[in-house]
Amino acid sequence: MIRPIRLFCRIAFPLALAFSTSARAQDADQPSGELPTLFSVKASAGFGLGRATQLYGYDGNSEVWWSTGQGAKMNIALDLPILPIDVVDSAGSNSGTVPVVGLELEAASGYDLSTGGTTNDPIGGGSIQTTTRTSSYIPVTLGLNARTNFGGGLPSVYIGAGGGVWIVGDYEEDVSFSNNASGSFTRQMHPPIPFGLYGAIGFELPLAYDPDAGNSMFDLFAEVRLTEMTTYIYSYDVTGGGQTSTLSTLSDPYLSLKDQARSASNVSLSLGFKFNLY
Repeated sequence: MIRPIRLFCRIAFPLALAFSTSARAQDADQPSGELPTLFSVKASAGFGLGRATQLYGYDGNSEVWWSTGQGAKMNIALDLPILPIDVVDSAGSNSGTVPVVGLELEAASGYDLSTGGTTNDPIGGGSIQTTTRTSSYIPVTLGLNARTNFGGGLPSVYIGAGGGVWIVGDYEEDVSFSNNASGSFTRQMHPPIPFGLYGAIGFELPLAYDPDAGNSMFDLFAEVRLTEMTTYIYSYDVTGGGQTSTLSTLSDPYLSLKDQARSASNVSLSLGFKFNLY
């Protein structure tokens, strides 16, 4: 009886070892069910309302309060995860958890266009001075976002903060007069590049959630952002009648706002799409 038992052990042990090795190899080839986000690309558009508006003049008897940061916003951003976390997957992925980003670095740029603040000021003799203002900025910012997730396939909420520079794309004021006696001219501003800070809160909704990957390739998001920024005007070029001269805020007789500081602070709401690569 001893020899058959020994023979059985000699045959069974190698077979068991081979089966165990094969099973481990097959398990290694299976997906884990978790595919963390490698990076995300966001594109959005929105509109900002001037937070610290200034009195630029009058439109008849009505005061015109405006901020150069008020207007359309277009933005594109790259988000890089720097502190991923896992949360319980209520939608039921293979792993039971969903890899989401707890903290991410966001680098962004875009285009801000402001075409408001038009005034019609009476200057005597029945003449009206009309000033049309246009400003545009190209923001280059860097910030951090911290988010919380409500589960696989469910929305997430994030808060963010950062800062950067707003490169001045165009800043001009076109001035004309109703009686044409004074002609017309344009102020072309050349302010130093403004530095600004921002705070944001956002809401994201997955549009293409994959339970097996525990992630979504496309998200819809909405973001409210507060930007604090000031543009300083020291001197500028005035072009009219074929001539160009340099004036300052104190020496220009047709300039109603003598303050060198121009508010660009605003509160904006943007809607956009987010692509997640995982």
